[in-house]
Amino acid sequence: MPGRRCFDVSFLSTQVQFSSRRCGVHLLRKIGMVFCAIAIGGVLLTDLKAKEAEKTLSRLTDAEQKILDQSPFFRQVQHHFGEWDLNRNQELSTEEIELALHNANIRGAQAAAVTSLRRAARGDKELAPLSLDKIGRGVVTKPTAQPAPPKYQSMFEAALKKIETTKRDLFADGPPQLESISQGRLGDCFLLVSMGTCACCDPDRLMKMMQPQPDGKILVTLGNGRQLTIEAPTDGEVAIGATSRNTGCWTNTYEKAVGTVMLERASKKGTRHVTPLSLIGVGGTPSVPLEILTGHKVRKHSCQPYREAKDESGRSTADLSALREDLKRAFTEKRLVVGGCGPKGSQTLVKGIYYNHSYGVLEYDEVTDTVLFWNPFGHKYTPKGPDGLENGYTTTNGKFRVPLNEAVMWFGSFSIETTEAAPEM
Repeated sequence: MPGRRCFDVSFLSTQVQFSSRRCGVHLLRKIGMVFCAIAIGGVLLTDLKAKEAEKTLSRLTDAEQKILDQSPFFRQVQHHFGEWDLNRNQELSTEEIELALHNANIRGAQAAAVTSLRRAARGDKELAPLSLDKIGRGVVTKPTAQPAPPKYQSMFEAALKKIETTKRDLFADGPPQLESISQGRLGDCFLLVSMGTCACCDPDRLMKMMQPQPDGKILVTLGNGRQLTIEAPTDGEVAIGATSRNTGCWTNTYEKAVGTVMLERASKKGTRHVTPLSLIGVGGTPSVPLEILTGHKVRKHSCQPYREAKDESGRSTADLSALREDLKRAFTEKRLVVGGCGPKGSQTLVKGIYYNHSYGVLEYDEVTDTVLFWNPFGHKYTPKGPDGLENGYTTTNGKFRVPLNEAVMWFGSFSIETTEAAPEM
């Protein structure tokens, strides 16, 4: 009829049609009231939960309350908890903590507090989800208690110091150096060994791989030629990741760049991880980052067959000529080599060696028949006796030299860069 209009309102996937202007306005008002009620109800529920958390915290003794009041860590948590709690359920899941760590707007002391929570939650998989009450109780619980509470305050202080002192230029002191690298609080040794080996053998490759842009972002060129632009590492990512001993944030950028590619691949298959660092922080195989860095396939040379025969001192007496030739050719052609050893099992156990861990392989000396390894912990170790399978190997900045017939007794496999292009994934 003339003067009337037809309205089509979509509400919760239900189509409602009516032809009266008055009817349409009336229904829209009702819909608005429903939304308003839902919103008010959500706010009231959140307030009730918040008051319940405060009520629980109010049961503290005066001494415990004083500890909380004097804790810079807990002040940050109390002030920002609602911002990190994305689903507003008064608990922080591991995913919410990881997202906060990845958030560029979370800086300084706030980022240090998130880092502390992340370390605590990853160190004890039964700890999360974390309520404000659970965190507060962890702060006031005595360190001698069993089970021991997380060391929130000391982790907070360490993270804040790293955030405040790390130079944010990509390469602040020129080309990257192996001696600058030390693994951080992520379980990403498998990723760092490709970076460290490259820093030792071909540092220019890393500088060409990561280029700062005028807008503060970083252009990353992978070994296969693909380019992607990523955000600079956040304060939280700097605090939790590898250190470069203040030569720039190139170590953290490498972690984020390779982690971004790995997360893309994992997302196609379905993954519970929500950020690049949440993925690489659980470990992996060193051949994958090496392929991403170089764009070349990686061939593994297992040490297992060489352990079957050994002399009285525990050294392999097997024919190592194939492995020698493989290593010699790789270093002659300037190809990168990494590797690792699995959990403690049938291999020889050597003091100072970390198992279920990845290593860079920096050199094979044909004259002395020795391999120069690098541990991304960048640590120092001094054997109590002569170097060897019994006492371990003198280690400086993570580097130690091992005779090849001893290395195959504890090392798992060598992952050697080939000249063949890696498949697109």
